[in-house]
Amino acid sequence: MRDRGRRRNLVTRRRNNFSANGIELERTLNLTLSNPTGGTQLNSHSVATLTIIDNDSGSPTTNPDDQACFFVQLHYYDFLSRFPDQGGWDFWTGQIMQCGSDPGCIHSKRIDVSNAFFYELEYQQTGAYVFRLYRAAFGNNQPFANPDNSTQTEAKKLPSYVVFASDRARVVGGANLAARQQAIANAFVQRSAFLARYPASQDGPTFVDTLPATLRNDLGVDLTPQRAALINLFSSGGRGAVLYRLADDNTQTNPINNRAFIDEEYNRAFVFTQFAGYLRRNADIGGFLFWLNQVNSAPLRDVNKQHAMVCSFITSAEYQQRFSPVVTHSNAECQ
Repeated sequence: MRDRGRRRNLVTRRRNNFSANGIELERTLNLTLSNPTGGTQLNSHSVATLTIIDNDSGSPTTNPDDQACFFVQLHYYDFLSRFPDQGGWDFWTGQIMQCGSDPGCIHSKRIDVSNAFFYELEYQQTGAYVFRLYRAAFGNNQPFANPDNSTQTEAKKLPSYVVFASDRARVVGGANLAARQQAIANAFVQRSAFLARYPASQDGPTFVDTLPATLRNDLGVDLTPQRAALINLFSSGGRGAVLYRLADDNTQTNPINNRAFIDEEYNRAFVFTQFAGYLRRNADIGGFLFWLNQVNSAPLRDVNKQHAMVCSFITSAEYQQRFSPVVTHSNAECQ
């Protein structure tokens, strides 16, 4: 990994789905279905076996990630958790394809496009929103923390990839976004881990004082001036409404001013997203802190720093090997 001459290698965690000569192996998965919604009981049809047949004719020679259409499509899956709408798919693909065969232009546009998927409001209101739910509720003592205990204090500041991914999949952009945000917040405040921290016996003012205290004590964010507005939210919508609006990045509809929290968590959410989005795994804490220090060393939302980090991830072998054993890029391109 390179950033202005500095290097940090991503931990390679390649899934061993290929034989020694690069040919894909046959794989079998057991599928279990449960909790049907709007249907009947599953009974004997709840378990199935999926076999992916080894029918490759030979070793792959290319990586589909090099195709602009594929590259953009994966960003919709990885960052927005949805299938691309045709207009957006065409627009972002066109940003890369306008370069023709110019490798320098293609490289630059791939970074621009990739960074845009984090920067744009849809991700801030979906993936980053879910990350902020965990940070607002549990601060620096996450109950389901990153499992890398090499630096336990730092690991406990991050939710694990598994719990994040599960909740993140429930918040997808679109006409029903606000309802989905509210629904996950309502579910969040009913969980045992949340109730252990904020007992159900707390009245509105006590809850409103206790929850922002986590932000103040752990993150240094003081939302005391928003107390009256938070109490009003509790009165009209309960605990879920309070948590929802604490994490909500929408200046037009949010009745509280939470910009200090949004800004405080922006860089941490950005670095977390690189591991959860591109690599679909927990961050190794050493790598996480390295990159957090990189983006913290510049003004907030600094494009150059973000681009340097994006470049390092999309040119890493670990990222490319999600799609093919053929690696066509390296971190040397990020110098």
